[in-house]
Amino acid sequence: MKISYNLLKEFVDFELSPKDVASTLTSIGIEASVVSQGCGWTDVVTVKVLNVQKHPGADKLSLCGVSDGIKEYSIVCGAKNIASGQTVPLAKIGAVLPGNFEIKKSKIRGVDSQGMICSEKELGIKEESEGVFVLDEKTKIGLPLENVLEGMDSVLEIEITTNRGDCLSHLGIAREIGAKLRKVVSVPQVKVLKKLPVLNCVEIKSNLCKRYIGSVISGVKVGASPKWLADVLAKSGTRLINNIVDITNFVMIELGQPLHAFDITKLSSKKIIIREASDLEKITALDGKEYKLDSGMLVIADEQKPVAIAGVMGGEFSGVDGNTETIFLESAIFDAASIRKTSKKLNLSSDSSYRFERGLGWDIAELALWRAANLITEIAGGKQEALEDLHAIKYERTKIALRVERVSKILGYTVEENEIGEILRFLGIDLQPRGEVILCTIPSWRNDIKIEVDLIEEIARIKGYDGTPTSKTHADYAYTLNNSFLSAIIEEFRTRLNGLGFSEALNCSFLEIAELEKFGLKHYYKIANPISKENEVLRSSLLPGLFKNLTLNISQGAETVTLFEHGKIFAESGERKTFAAIMYGRVWHEWWKWTEQKISLKFDFYFGGGIIKNILPSEEFMIAENLTPSSYFHTGKTASILFRGKVIGRFGIVKPSLTSDIKDEVFYFEMDLEPVENICVKKTSFYKAYSKFPAVKRDVSVTADKSLQFAKIEEVIKNVAKSGGILKEYSLFSAYGDETKLGEGKIGYSFRLSYKNDEKTLSDKEVNDDVEVLLNKLDSDLGVKLRQ
Repeated sequence: MKISYNLLKEFVDFELSPKDVASTLTSIGIEASVVSQGCGWTDVVTVKVLNVQKHPGADKLSLCGVSDGIKEYSIVCGAKNIASGQTVPLAKIGAVLPGNFEIKKSKIRGVDSQGMICSEKELGIKEESEGVFVLDEKTKIGLPLENVLEGMDSVLEIEITTNRGDCLSHLGIAREIGAKLRKVVSVPQVKVLKKLPVLNCVEIKSNLCKRYIGSVISGVKVGASPKWLADVLAKSGTRLINNIVDITNFVMIELGQPLHAFDITKLSSKKIIIREASDLEKITALDGKEYKLDSGMLVIADEQKPVAIAGVMGGEFSGVDGNTETIFLESAIFDAASIRKTSKKLNLSSDSSYRFERGLGWDIAELALWRAANLITEIAGGKQEALEDLHAIKYERTKIALRVERVSKILGYTVEENEIGEILRFLGIDLQPRGEVILCTIPSWRNDIKIEVDLIEEIARIKGYDGTPTSKTHADYAYTLNNSFLSAIIEEFRTRLNGLGFSEALNCSFLEIAELEKFGLKHYYKIANPISKENEVLRSSLLPGLFKNLTLNISQGAETVTLFEHGKIFAESGERKTFAAIMYGRVWHEWWKWTEQKISLKFDFYFGGGIIKNILPSEEFMIAENLTPSSYFHTGKTASILFRGKVIGRFGIVKPSLTSDIKDEVFYFEMDLEPVENICVKKTSFYKAYSKFPAVKRDVSVTADKSLQFAKIEEVIKNVAKSGGILKEYSLFSAYGDETKLGEGKIGYSFRLSYKNDEKTLSDKEVNDDVEVLLNKLDSDLGVKLRQ
């Protein structure tokens, strides 16, 4: 939405430049930028001429002392009309004037000049001018010149979050600036006619309309809008239609309430009915297109047909044109979800629907109608004949009890009660202190404030996030949060994967059903009113999001993609905290010298499994056979992760049918973090010296039945290593399956065993004896024998 800087100043008195306004709004959560400057200069301010002396080296030049109220400047000036006591514009050093002319520090006839006093021509205000631009003597000094000149306006563009529909107007933005600067906001004064007759022609037949206000104005003269109105609408990007329609659009951007004007003589009856459409009912809207309606859509109708799609767009037939003399002016509160559904179904969006979808304030509907009616009678003439205000529901403002001590506890720093009260009052919230609790009555336009923590967020937002004290780094916080083992694990995963070149992904929790079904996954929570088909269910796995990230990167030319994500999934058992990673492509870049080695290592099951094994933070985590593989894993290329004997994760290669469009294998890992969330990690770390005695290596090859699970062999070796002996490490470096040499149904495994003693150098006999113990254990327990 575009905001006029000058119109904004009519609501709240401030001295910020347009750039500073944008910066202030951004700091309180409303993204803003200046898209159009109302002037062709920068850094020109108003100053007072303190004295004028003759230049020591030039008869036609003067040496002027000027002040902006904070600092004094020495300026060389050649204008004949310069005089002491004047208020003039000063372009400071670094200022840029029209024509991209930059003011630099310079010496004129041997005297330093700290800027330039400007003429109207130099500022681009007039084509010709004589002498410096002398401002009104009452003009304040130290202000940006554009702030004191009439007709100079800048345009800001704002982006809001979906819950801040109250900011889609100049009044709404003014409230935000007023709260930040502790300034009172001025609302336009309207003339309310107390004794207007009641229309008795409006009927509400649907609970999708909460409030409906209508007024008849007769004797209007439709024509072009006055210049001031046309200028404001042009700056906001709104197309000019005629004075009646332009006024309704102006009030919408001014106050935030969409309005609509009907030509009442074009209706088949004087009855206005707010109802839901019938299936296959049609209407031609103001855009000239015909739309088929259905029973869930709200319409404004006469006794025969719809004349407007409520909250979205008026009908072409009942529109105001040059022959219109009597209008019916509408201001209403419609159900936000209903308007959003209608807009999406019809693929028809408007400035009105954009605002209705985000919710409107109950009270602003009446103010906006009176504001528009006053402007119409003032600009287009006519007389307000009658009014009707129907309430389909009883509206009550939300009340929230705010605990003062809770504010400081949640924010982590002290906020005094008087400051809390000041911030909330400037936000339009009525307060009733009751001991340690403040009863807050929320204004109707802030439908995003529903619970106590929302109020605390408002306090932090207006007070300023940049002033929030910080005492810990992200890593420190992760290890101390709730004293939780889970926090330590997540930070450990992040640190190790970042060290390996992985990037962290952050995906939305909403998905399209088809994205889950592609991987054979189910959904358990469907969104009642999704904003689009891509956001219809909550994710039950992190895989679809990471896979989408992967394919996007590949499509943009990436040869290697390594990503991880920590987030929540929504499984059958409820909300679960999960960690996942995806890997694809080359493990490392192939440098020019490597071409001789003919090696191109890629992320496969074994390399990916090695990474997972190395990021697991303790021996309580183990890798084992995946007895219940997910449907998206490649058969035979998957494994599970155990924590204290319980399966908490799985990893493996995504099955080829899902990656047919991708050149290489895709490795995926996902782990449920819930089982470790509440386990305390208060462990004392002790220094342990590294052994100064050398390790002794032994390579051992054994044969086993193919039917024997490798995990059982590994379990025997692990138990021997954990028994406190001299076997410290082991690794499998070969698997051999030639039955012609090994025997039918046999397979061979080769292990590298590492032996070490922290107290002495091992002898060959000690190592050989320990190897013999291991081989005997394998033979007696599993029938695994030394390969001959």
